[in-house]
Amino acid sequence: MIKKVRVEDAIGKPLLHDITAIKKDGFKGVLFKRGHVIGEDDIERLKDIGKDNIYVGSLDKGLVHEEDAIGEVAHDLAGENVSLSGVSEGKISFISDIDGLFEINREELNKLNERGIYTFASLKSYTQVKKGEILAGGRIVPLYTSENEVAYINAISKEYGPCFRVRAYKNLRVGVIITGNEIYYGRIKDMFEPVIREKLKDYDHELLEITKSPDDINILEAKARDLLDKGCDLLVFSGGMSVDPDDLTPSVIKKLSDDFIIQGLPVQPGNMLTVGRANKAYLVGVPGASIHAKFTSFDIFLPRIFAGIELKKSDFTEMGEGGLLKR
Repeated sequence: MIKKVRVEDAIGKPLLHDITAIKKDGFKGVLFKRGHVIGEDDIERLKDIGKDNIYVGSLDKGLVHEEDAIGEVAHDLAGENVSLSGVSEGKISFISDIDGLFEINREELNKLNERGIYTFASLKSYTQVKKGEILAGGRIVPLYTSENEVAYINAISKEYGPCFRVRAYKNLRVGVIITGNEIYYGRIKDMFEPVIREKLKDYDHELLEITKSPDDINILEAKARDLLDKGCDLLVFSGGMSVDPDDLTPSVIKKLSDDFIIQGLPVQPGNMLTVGRANKAYLVGVPGASIHAKFTSFDIFLPRIFAGIELKKSDFTEMGEGGLLKR
């Protein structure tokens, strides 16, 4: 049975849970661990952090302590390239083992949180993360819960599998076609090549070729087919993405795609991004905004392509909320 007692009456008794201290020097952490036997010297330290009463005793049958409750479910929720911290103050952290792309099962996460006993807070899905970065934290709200609540969470993880994973980036063979008569015939200087080189530098890739094409649909298609025949995994097109008569890139992507995914999405800048798939190769038409804007729709989806995530139309159309990007 759990009892609330005055700290003066708790001498010689073990603490039922970690005691957290918040001090004026900025310290926030564990002052006393669960199981610590309270001594006379501890009384003033407890009072200094506002603890005039504490819990002592033991849990009744069928109840699970906060640390045990999170510890018993966390392992099955940690997927590929995710490790666990130790449990402290009733909390556990999910930590990335690698540099990669964090991915969550959103439906599962909602299920885990819906009853209000367990809480799991994570980074947004598809966040780029570094090795050692904390991805998510889990704990229960009360000091203890029932065995039934633990079983409920275990049943969810059994149904859905791990909730959190980090995908490693793949090595991709990349081709780039820069379109436009004004660039092909040297009327203006191309500004896209340094931009795409900068965006690719953080990923393991082989740049097969950067080539230029006039606004001629047959030439553009022939150059694209040539790069696909060379084993391109990602074919990036720049230019010709708007609605003018000379803007031919979307038509070529549609023609070459076995699975044409989308033309235009609710993201600005980068509204006219066009994406298709030819066999296993992604064909991506990048709007002109990428030349001037540091972060566009292209930057949202490039990490997903390198992480080997299969893109669906719904991945793009759901971007409206939050799709107005800060410049």
